[in-house]
Amino acid sequence: MGIFITLEGIDGSGKTTALKLLCSDLAKDGYRVLQTKEPTETLLGKFIRNTVLGTGGDASFMKSMDIKTSALAALFLFSADRTAHVDEIIAKLDSFDIIICDRFIDSTYAYQTANSDDAEGTRDLKEFILTINEFILNRRSFNIARTYLLDLEPKVALSRLSGRVHGFDGFDGRSPDFFNAVREGYLYLSVRHKDRIKIIDASGPSENIVMEILKDLKGLVDEKIASTNE
Repeated sequence: MGIFITLEGIDGSGKTTALKLLCSDLAKDGYRVLQTKEPTETLLGKFIRNTVLGTGGDASFMKSMDIKTSALAALFLFSADRTAHVDEIIAKLDSFDIIICDRFIDSTYAYQTANSDDAEGTRDLKEFILTINEFILNRRSFNIARTYLLDLEPKVALSRLSGRVHGFDGFDGRSPDFFNAVREGYLYLSVRHKDRIKIIDASGPSENIVMEILKDLKGLVDEKIASTNE
């Protein structure tokens, strides 16, 4: 049985480029690798991208709601998509050494809790999201072997995004304060789940980022193989 890992980071952290290089290098080394992502490619996942994130369609429906309502609606949609996704991943773990997911539970926490300036409401939402995330994983005894958090100063990330044709992947027009809040959410999770989340300095070249991930990841895979053969 293979292991499941996730890649996380704010927009512009270089996550997509690192993911492509990582999968390529692992395949060259003979590992059976499957790449997946959230939102998924299911009908629900496509609805989220088009209607919630607005990356491929019209997000006017979500924008018509107030911030608290839209945040809660988005949370339930992401959670429904993830529930089905977990079952799909479990079914494929026997066929691959490594399944890598582009964004997972930590993105939901970091981005959804960065939307509100209501301190008390945000605190309640944070705990609610953590509870839902844990429930989805625990119901299937599902384990994330490692999360690699590509950490980068938001001002640097935003400067990288300025050259993108399609902007911020559904977060067009967000202020630097928003991305600062997203990063703070990620860093909070890295302390809360320090055994799972490994922070990767994303300010350097993509090749260096991938090299650091590979060193840790291959160790995890070798440990898994050794324990399976015992």
